[in-house]
Amino acid sequence: MHDSYVFFTGTACGLLLLAAAKLTISNRQQSAGRWLIVVLTGTFCYLLRPLLPPQQGVMALLLDLPITLVPAAFWLFAHHLCSDSEGFPHWGWLLVALSVAVDVPAGHMPLQALSPLQDTLYILSQPMKLGLVAAGLVTLLRHFQSDLVEARRNLRAALLTAIGSYMLIVICAEFLFSYQPMPAEVPILHAVLASLLCFAACLWLLALSPAALTESLPNNENSANTKREIPVASEPLDPQQTQLLQRLQSHMSDGGYRRTGLTIRELAELLDAREHVLRALINRHLGYRNFNEYLNQFRIDEASTRLADPDQAHLPVLTIALDTGYRSLSPFNAAFKRRHDLTPTEFRRQQLTD
Repeated sequence: MHDSYVFFTGTACGLLLLAAAKLTISNRQQSAGRWLIVVLTGTFCYLLRPLLPPQQGVMALLLDLPITLVPAAFWLFAHHLCSDSEGFPHWGWLLVALSVAVDVPAGHMPLQALSPLQDTLYILSQPMKLGLVAAGLVTLLRHFQSDLVEARRNLRAALLTAIGSYMLIVICAEFLFSYQPMPAEVPILHAVLASLLCFAACLWLLALSPAALTESLPNNENSANTKREIPVASEPLDPQQTQLLQRLQSHMSDGGYRRTGLTIRELAELLDAREHVLRALINRHLGYRNFNEYLNQFRIDEASTRLADPDQAHLPVLTIALDTGYRSLSPFNAAFKRRHDLTPTEFRRQQLTD
């Protein structure tokens, strides 16, 4: 085996161990932190596997299982990183289970007679892996605009451009070189790329911005069921920030939150403010990590009042949802249940019968 390949692969593995140790010490209590550890562990096994003697049976399965879980773990990490108050969808677990159920037999069928089936499963497993990674990238992209935590926005940008792209390239290259000879330079190039990515990640998380990941993750495991806490601002508001806060509160009091599809960029334009200043104000001084959750506070407050009003008992729940700024019933129901632990219909029934 080429010395350069061994050197760069060993370097990448050492850096991955360092990053995993840091995560285990600092972020193992958060779901996002635990799934990122799974991603790092799987990547470590993937890089180390070619350097080890051929393994068979249980040992081969134990080495390959973390690798198999990397695409799913990446999606789960992205979800928990972005969704402070939304559980991972049930259909997502089904896709994860299906991917593992297809990928494991594809690499570990013991009987040679089953090779045609094994080939079929291998071909099926590749688009499934791509789909899971793509789902993670879409999750990061979908929540990027509404994210108010600057460190988390930077982390998402890095994940989208570096880690996600790297995983997509590796999966596609694996599939391509399964059916044609691999040039001798490709493994070395891959080892160099992996070591550079690992070095950049360690340099950023351990030296340049050691608190970036901690600031990005939700504060606790039950953030969906706990009330938002107003943070103590590190600095008092200056006159411009005070004026902006007053304009913001006045705009929301006048029903500005009812505008369907309102984004923080549009709100900044309406308030004649810079977007990054408004983000910082809502995040650091009002205590919200996500712009949609900020809007939901006003929308659910109004909806709760209207659902409890006997004079509006004739109005369908959908009408109230649309009036308060939601595009459809589904996100309204989800946001309402996170607040009250009841569906809007159950809440209305309870309020009007008490």
